[in-house]
Amino acid sequence: MKQRSIGLDLLRIGAAALVILCHSGFFSLGFSSGLLSFSGVLAVEIFFALSGFLVGRTLISAALSPQPGKALISFYQNRLFRILPLYYLALAATGLLSRTAVPLSNLVFLQNFFPEDLNFMGASWSLSVEMWFYFLMGGLLVLLTGILSRKIAREKALAAATGILILIPLALRILAAAGEPEDWDLEIRKQILLRLDAPMLGVLLALIQKYRPGLYRKLRGFPALAVSLGGIGLIYWLYRRNLDATGTFRATAPGLVLLFTVLPLLCCLLVAALEKPRLLDRYCPAWAARGIGSLSQVTYAVYLLQVMVFAQISPYFAGARFSVSWLGFLLSCALVLLVSYGAYFLVEKPLVIWHQRRRKRP
Repeated sequence: MKQRSIGLDLLRIGAAALVILCHSGFFSLGFSSGLLSFSGVLAVEIFFALSGFLVGRTLISAALSPQPGKALISFYQNRLFRILPLYYLALAATGLLSRTAVPLSNLVFLQNFFPEDLNFMGASWSLSVEMWFYFLMGGLLVLLTGILSRKIAREKALAAATGILILIPLALRILAAAGEPEDWDLEIRKQILLRLDAPMLGVLLALIQKYRPGLYRKLRGFPALAVSLGGIGLIYWLYRRNLDATGTFRATAPGLVLLFTVLPLLCCLLVAALEKPRLLDRYCPAWAARGIGSLSQVTYAVYLLQVMVFAQISPYFAGARFSVSWLGFLLSCALVLLVSYGAYFLVEKPLVIWHQRRRKRP
């Protein structure tokens, strides 16, 4: 059994909490629109950094494997069994509750290319980016490493392939931002091919951990944590300064490049700083570590199901007093956790275990 990282579990829980804060606008809680929107932006960048770093270790192994194709297929199978069952359950539940047919694009993670379909389950846009990262960038990373390794050492080929796959989406995003899009959220933030560098930065961090342990140890220190948190705070301050009277972010080309390039870098730095926090590893009681790990395991379900729960509960508290709205929000959060634990233990975990046992059969 792999040892869990308390720091990364806490970071994953924190990102899920930011998503909940972002969607707390279903209730009248008194938060500013700037805080709510930025919390959603930050949460997704943290998830991208975490996913890229953790999955990056597997992709690195696949690229260096004597049988990279076989290793890549195994990686794809594991990802599908972890993601699809709960995702399809969430799609079905959303369709039933809204009495709307599930758009076909949502079934194959193409909804980001169809704005009207993306509205069916809005939170799924980032999952679509991650699936394209797994299958497109994962395959390209293995393929490019194999091609480049004919000329240079395989480790250098892997680093070069990672750099190429970071620079291409970055260049595409700079070109798109230069066109001054009318809807930056849809045309930049949620465009798959413009955002794949964010999880690839996590892969780069995994490479640094593997091949530059001295540099990685420096990234784990308190100064790195202070830089990442301070940088995120500074970006939030700049974000707030660029909100118009309606609370909408006034996007400029430099601002979009800064937001979706520097913020993912800071989130990767946060991942490195929290991967093995000495104080937590030393002083966190075993029971607390188990509780943190358990809560971290259901964050995927929380991410998928919380908007659906909020949408069903919030109408009963529409126009309620401030204290009653908070009560409705807290009750909804409790229900989200209850439903998420149920989905995890009844659907996600059993299917993953079944798949792992099936793979071990001779």
